[in-house]
Amino acid sequence: MSYYSGKDGILTYNGTQVAKVSTWSVSSTVETLDVTDLSLGDRSYVPGFRSITGSATIFYYDEAAVPLLGRIIKTASVGESDILAIKLGWGSKFIQGNCIITSGELSCAVGEIMQATIQFQFTGAPTSVGL
Repeated sequence: MSYYSGKDGILTYNGTQVAKVSTWSVSSTVETLDVTDLSLGDRSYVPGFRSITGSATIFYYDEAAVPLLGRIIKTASVGESDILAIKLGWGSKFIQGNCIITSGELSCAVGEIMQATIQFQFTGAPTSVGL
């Protein structure tokens, strides 16, 4: 039996591993649309829009993460060119798709490896999932 842990996390951008991930999360929600017929006594729903968001804290120990972080921490405005393909993997499992980085934060403490925390929003459905 295989077990996965936070140490197995990686983040890939444009097909290249850019960082090891110390913590991450992905959340998927589906809105429900009320389709209740007023002649019925109970409410009825159908699935509506899905939204997938996530966050990752990455180790920023070399220049590989610069193109990823440069999509949000930059001197220019953010635009459509800042939609990027990322893959979040752990062991042989992964989720990948087109995302917009919605926030980014760099942090560093004495005696620690510099880290960056990103929040992202998928645009459209994931392009591939291997759970």
